[in-house]
Amino acid sequence: MKYDPVNIFSEWAEKGKDEGMAKAHEPAVLEILQIIYDTYNSPFSFIDAGCGNGWVIRKILSDSNCKKAIGVDGSKKMIEKALLKDPNGNYYCGDLLEWKPNQKVDVVHSMEVFYYFKNPIKLIKHIVGDWVNQGGLLIAGIDHYIGNEESYSWPDDLNVHMTLLSSSEWIDIFHKSGLDNCKSWKANQTKDSPGTLVISGQLLS
Repeated sequence: MKYDPVNIFSEWAEKGKDEGMAKAHEPAVLEILQIIYDTYNSPFSFIDAGCGNGWVIRKILSDSNCKKAIGVDGSKKMIEKALLKDPNGNYYCGDLLEWKPNQKVDVVHSMEVFYYFKNPIKLIKHIVGDWVNQGGLLIAGIDHYIGNEESYSWPDDLNVHMTLLSSSEWIDIFHKSGLDNCKSWKANQTKDSPGTLVISGQLLS
């Protein structure tokens, strides 16, 4: 029987592994955030889907154009950590498939979350329909993908479900979820690593 990824992340929060995750993901996330900064030269609102201990929220709030940033995560332990670090922050514990913000936002970001879902298009359609403003942006970083061979063993290593897809399959999911201008690229590529697959799309129609 596969573990629930929420339980795994709760265990990691208790053991302090969330700090290591943040450090490992930071180079790719900083590239993604730069895309957001370059796209929005005026005030914008932001949600981090699967925010963990909230480090991305705290990072993006340092940009003067970010007028509101919300973190949501399925792990209560992660949200507790986020609130310890940032007591006045907007953090919510909820099932991403069901949770909805009070107001839609301009940007939804997610790092290392979508492939944990058995049917990721269901999640992405929910986000596009209930979270994203017209003209808004959905952008996600993914390290478990076809082409990153080191990631192929992760589902067995952790005994958790992971959906393994190619960049073109992720783009197709974004298109079918109602997004336009869907594209992919790699962040934090090095000679030793193929990098993080980044998929983005805008809600234009």
